[in-house]
Amino acid sequence: MLITGGQVYDGTGAPARTAAIGLRGDRIRFVGAVPRGVVARERIDARGLIVAPGFIDPHTHAYEGLPRLNATARQNASSLMQGVTTVVLGADGRGPIDVRIALDSAERAGLGTNTYALVGFGTVRGRVLGASSAPATPAQVTAMRALIVKGMEEGAYGVGSGLFYAPQSYSTTDEVLAVVSAARPFGGVYDTHQRDESSYTIGLFASVQESIRIGCESGLTTNIGHIKALGVDVWGKADSVLSIMGAARKRGCVVVADQYPWTASGTGLSAALLPRWVQAGGRDSLLARTNDGATRTRILTEMEENLRRRGGDSTLLLINGGVGSAPYIGKTLRDVSRSSGRSAVDAALGLIERGLDMGVASFNMTESDIETFMRDPFVMTSSDGSSGHPRLYGTFPRKIRRYVLDKPVITMARMVEASSGQVARTYGLTDRGALRPGAYADVIVFDPRTIRDEATYTEPTKLATGMRFVFVNGKAAVRDGSLTRALAGRALRKR
Repeated sequence: MLITGGQVYDGTGAPARTAAIGLRGDRIRFVGAVPRGVVARERIDARGLIVAPGFIDPHTHAYEGLPRLNATARQNASSLMQGVTTVVLGADGRGPIDVRIALDSAERAGLGTNTYALVGFGTVRGRVLGASSAPATPAQVTAMRALIVKGMEEGAYGVGSGLFYAPQSYSTTDEVLAVVSAARPFGGVYDTHQRDESSYTIGLFASVQESIRIGCESGLTTNIGHIKALGVDVWGKADSVLSIMGAARKRGCVVVADQYPWTASGTGLSAALLPRWVQAGGRDSLLARTNDGATRTRILTEMEENLRRRGGDSTLLLINGGVGSAPYIGKTLRDVSRSSGRSAVDAALGLIERGLDMGVASFNMTESDIETFMRDPFVMTSSDGSSGHPRLYGTFPRKIRRYVLDKPVITMARMVEASSGQVARTYGLTDRGALRPGAYADVIVFDPRTIRDEATYTEPTKLATGMRFVFVNGKAAVRDGSLTRALAGRALRKR
């Protein structure tokens, strides 16, 4: 395969150059002038187009549930049509413990995109302590450390956590550090949905410091997943967060972050509004608390404060859910409150009690903070893609269209680097994220005139446009703007 005439961004942050790229098998054979004697079986005329390394999504839920996903889900069309050729498995602490089984079985079944795994702190704690809010005993810490070691030995690239979510939120800093540090001999990344992105518990600044401490003292790279300043109490604080990270780097800690370019986060109704103590012990314990009059009053009072932090009932849009949720999808919490004649938090609690803990798009960020984080050279691109939110289908094209082409917040060279080479370097994804001889042939060709996100909050599954070709390990997963049936992705294992 010979690609000629395109503007080539190699993933290092270097400016574009016009160069030919030759692919043979699963590798890039040359970048630059076409060597004498080369005969191409197929040519792509990329004049007017951009050629780049396949994007790498370091925080997504696209492959959550591997290996149980069906063939359509494993194709991962939402990622491929954005130019994403590699995704993570295990964001928010939900990664596998049995890493070898998860990766081997998924690879045998077929993958549309490459995937690499993080062993899940949340999965580990759940296996050892269940939904308990009790502190881990020394014996339990030892058991959790053994599971971390198992996952790392089987090829995980680090440890993921989601300390915002119960039951991970019940872990103290020292407990998390004691468990995560088991990964020290293997190296890798401590990736975290940090404990507090707002003012829920310890506050945004203290939470960033906690994340850095866990990563630094465990000997891992700290990656703060989907970094943001969430809610009215912390708007305008992006500069301060970046200053904390910069100070840590001066002390010798390795600290990075990733980010999605949307003002709405995606989470669950209970995660957004319920105090964590209410969720301790699981659903039966939750219902026992909500059925007690005095306790219910306390719960609703604290939920009111959590709703205020997020900007009020008009900022929570119900976007997905299970059986019985259809009448509520596409409505705001304000809509549900008014139609039910109940207060917003009482209506939300009623849904949760009925088992309708739906996904929500929570509009809680500002454009100025998004742009401040995006300009920082240590902040990568990610989608946090999950069902019902348009970021699953549109993050990377949106960033190109909105923040590179329409309103130049960053350059195209920086966009490509933050979405490919920088991610590969951070996680140690060998021979990925780069256009150079010998690298794997994960290559994308897109049209800057037509690339854009098409998914919306009301139509979140519309595929992005503008990707002309996407090669995964040298095979065309997208050809002439359309998906092929290729399942050329591989399960990547840290050596």
